[in-house]
Amino acid sequence: MVLISQNLNRINYIQQYDEFDYLKNFIKSFDKGTCMGILLHGPPGTGKTLLAITLANSFKAHYYIIDGSPDLDRRDIEGYWEIFNGETQFNYGPLTKAIEDANKEGISFIIINEVNAIRESEQISLNSLLSENHVNLISKGFERYELNPKSKLVIIGTLNKGVIGINKLQEAFEDRFIVSPEINYPIKQKEIEIATIISGCDKNIAELVVDVARQIRKQALKDFSITKIFSTRLIVNFCIVISSMSPKFLRHNIENIIINKLGENQEEKKSIAMILDGKMFEEKLNKLLRSDGKSNVSQEVEIDLTEEEENKNIIAMKKHVDKYIQFYGSTSVFKKDGNIMWKFIEWFWCYNRKILRDYIQLTRKIGLHNLYSKTTRKNYLYNGEITLSYIRWLYQNKKQELMNFMNIECPIFNKI
Repeated sequence: MVLISQNLNRINYIQQYDEFDYLKNFIKSFDKGTCMGILLHGPPGTGKTLLAITLANSFKAHYYIIDGSPDLDRRDIEGYWEIFNGETQFNYGPLTKAIEDANKEGISFIIINEVNAIRESEQISLNSLLSENHVNLISKGFERYELNPKSKLVIIGTLNKGVIGINKLQEAFEDRFIVSPEINYPIKQKEIEIATIISGCDKNIAELVVDVARQIRKQALKDFSITKIFSTRLIVNFCIVISSMSPKFLRHNIENIIINKLGENQEEKKSIAMILDGKMFEEKLNKLLRSDGKSNVSQEVEIDLTEEEENKNIIAMKKHVDKYIQFYGSTSVFKKDGNIMWKFIEWFWCYNRKILRDYIQLTRKIGLHNLYSKTTRKNYLYNGEITLSYIRWLYQNKKQELMNFMNIECPIFNKI
């Protein structure tokens, strides 16, 4: 029901226009000692929660996510008593913890998903925080928790205005949210960009999936022949799955992720299937996915690097690794057994892909690319660049060789 996070999210919101810049400057413009409310509204799967998290991350702030529900009790968000080891103790909720973090760090965030699903009695507990910068804990004798004059607390609520919540959003409560930006589905080219960057798939694959998604979305929004909408989130998830699995499971993925997920009944499933067939979706997608496989193994041209170019690649990677460790700490790079963490590699793939690719390409020095081709019958390059499949194979199957490569052959760590 309540998720507390103190770590930076690995995926950032990609703004369509300047909505992220606007909200970041809006937060900066408010005086300290203020609790401000932002209400993001729009259809599901458009990145409202991701936008809120990215805003929190941009301020390097702790954030607390509350998933709105009619079962959510005031004690869940303020705090509650419990018996632990024979003693009664009070567990503070996300509201009080967020105030505590803001007073300590200068700013913190509370993100409330589906805010209109929260009962009216629970909405009241947020009113005083939004208007008077404090909360009174009913469960603890009305103990007062207050934002200090040097801090900011940002409460971001998300909702879909087209869907009526189980509980009505109180007018007095809604009025306390100062701005209410609409986050809608992106234009086609922006949606392709989002799918490509976040999933890491080939742009042609993303373009094909987005094209189909927008056609199905049109049926849902204009013709009303389909109940559920093919969201941007679903596009990204589908691209991630099909890029990670063998093309032989493509039909299963189409059925389970698109048709069965979006179709409420057999009539709707049939309509979705007809759209996919009309665009030859499976056939075209299968061709694109398999183009990274056996058929291209002998066609890829490997570029031999000079020793100076190799050293430049190592130095560039080491420089970014040092920055990563300085910011996130070494515990986010290595496991307790000394092996590297996948999230470290994944972060580089998301945010410094060229640096990672140029560095991993040096694994040719120890022949791992040939072993990969023999084992998987795939090329480690696609359009002349290192594939995510090859990097994942190294991590899963040749972890020790990868560690030796990173520490001895082409060292990028000062020490383990």
